[in-house]
Amino acid sequence: MIQKGVIFDISKDLYYVKSDGLEYISKARGIFRKNKFSPMVGDEVNIEIFDDRTAHIVEVFERKNQILRPPVSNVDQAIVVVTLKEPSIEYKVIDRYLMYYEIVNIPVVLCLNKCDLIDEKVCLEFKHNYEKLGYDVILSGFGICFKNRFEVLCDSKISVITGPSGVGKSTILNCLNPNYNIWIGNISNKTKRGKHTTRAATLYEIFKNSFIIDTAGFTSLDITKFIENQSDIRDAFVEFSNDGSCKFSNCMHINEPNCSVKEKLKTDEFLKSRYESYIFYLNEYLKNRRY
Repeated sequence: MIQKGVIFDISKDLYYVKSDGLEYISKARGIFRKNKFSPMVGDEVNIEIFDDRTAHIVEVFERKNQILRPPVSNVDQAIVVVTLKEPSIEYKVIDRYLMYYEIVNIPVVLCLNKCDLIDEKVCLEFKHNYEKLGYDVILSGFGICFKNRFEVLCDSKISVITGPSGVGKSTILNCLNPNYNIWIGNISNKTKRGKHTTRAATLYEIFKNSFIIDTAGFTSLDITKFIENQSDIRDAFVEFSNDGSCKFSNCMHINEPNCSVKEKLKTDEFLKSRYESYIFYLNEYLKNRRY
């Protein structure tokens, strides 16, 4: 019998597939190895189911997107959790996440966690500044979870939840669904790997028909692996993307004459921290790019 499903976990050569509310331990057909193609968590697949409830993956459907770390496909949105205290995350790091997901074309939701540890005015200013750029922003206090907001946000989607270490991703996930710790324990026992791994991802049904992938964060990532040219960085900073108001159509907003971005920076229309992040990552790319 052939059935459609989604890969929710991978352990060595075994693929764990959820189909019609049931889970199947599957292997991939040899044709995938022959073609040097590896199924990923998030892949929609057709599986051939046998009487002992094992299965073989016989087809992998076309992916709408994929991310690098860890390898995950068909992501609907990225929930980036950050903090401004305990730990104090630099705006440059926050902007790295936003840049990455803009380039791979995955919508981003920012979650500022541990808001009770910082001044309310700072929280609201953060929310205003990033909402002005078009990002949805959730403010969350340590130990406080806006479950209804997340339930609506994640409805019928595959979401990646990510962010630097220590920002409280696990606390949020445990608040959303108390089974999260149980799932983590089961996965760790099954695969004999630690709870915090950068090598794999697992799809959790955090709400009915709503899946979340808890991924390791990245404060450093070789941007040359997902950037084709420097204009990708410019366009990933949405407020600095070339809207045609500069003198030159290929303006990079650095030393070019009659640059509208440089003029707007003088009037505080744009965040200076964002422009500093843009220049930092542009220089990083130019330094490390491979010709």
